[in-house]
Amino acid sequence: MLAPPDLDPLAVRRQFARRAATAERADFLLREIEQRMLGRLDLVKITPASIVDVGCGRGLGLLALKQRYPQARLLGIDSAPAVAQRARQTLAPPGKGFLARLRAAAGTGSSRGADAAQIVAADAQALPLPASFADLVWSNLALHWFADPLQAIAEWQRVIRPQGLLGFSFFGVDTFIELRRAGARLMAFHDMHDIGDALVHAGFADPVLDTERLMLQWLSPEALLSDLQTLGGNALRGRFRGLLGRGQRAEWLAAIEGLRGADGNLRMSVEVVYGHAWCPARKRLPQGLAPLQFVPRRRPGASTA
Repeated sequence: MLAPPDLDPLAVRRQFARRAATAERADFLLREIEQRMLGRLDLVKITPASIVDVGCGRGLGLLALKQRYPQARLLGIDSAPAVAQRARQTLAPPGKGFLARLRAAAGTGSSRGADAAQIVAADAQALPLPASFADLVWSNLALHWFADPLQAIAEWQRVIRPQGLLGFSFFGVDTFIELRRAGARLMAFHDMHDIGDALVHAGFADPVLDTERLMLQWLSPEALLSDLQTLGGNALRGRFRGLLGRGQRAEWLAAIEGLRGADGNLRMSVEVVYGHAWCPARKRLPQGLAPLQFVPRRRPGASTA
């Protein structure tokens, strides 16, 4: 059964807001998963007119989606206003460097500028969108951060159009299992089967989920901890609110040293779950209701002319 993670929603927003300016330091994982999600789109035939990215982060995923679907109208949503502002900067008219080249490749140069996508700061569990708004709902490594994942999935189903596609990813239960075994108190990650059941319950059809384990490596415990903090940090309701003493930090660094492999690098595994599902042609209404269709019956012997 899918249970809400023990997260403080305000702390989640604060954690990401504090790191909005430095998130690129640990952005390698999101970009890698993003590319693998985009590769899965090669297997489906869809030409979306409108796309919603729930948990859009710095907006780089929107640029990649715009490159694939240049005619689509894109909307990015993130719960942290500071992160949403970074996304607006990402999609602003280009200057120089990597982002400028990426925007140019996506067809979002000076001729389109910030119109490439609209960015909104909003709650993923109460999307500020009308029903049946999007042909493609997209969410990269965001679902495990939602305080009410069932409501978030229900919102995905509400805003997607009949025969629209949902594509998403999230961290699975074995993510950072090495740290858990070392005694770290981490947030709970979702089981793939529970998410599949939740999709069916919400009204999605033909959900497909698969999992992949990635092994990440660091040179030092300090670099490992820094990247984990940048990826989201500790937003548990029962988290320790003070600062760790030198002795406690030294104990943690020593425990992390035990994760070194034969090559001398620190190793930690990440379980990534990928999912997609379709919205049926006859979409379920809110509160589990279903639309009724009345077809007039033809009287026997009646003319069809």
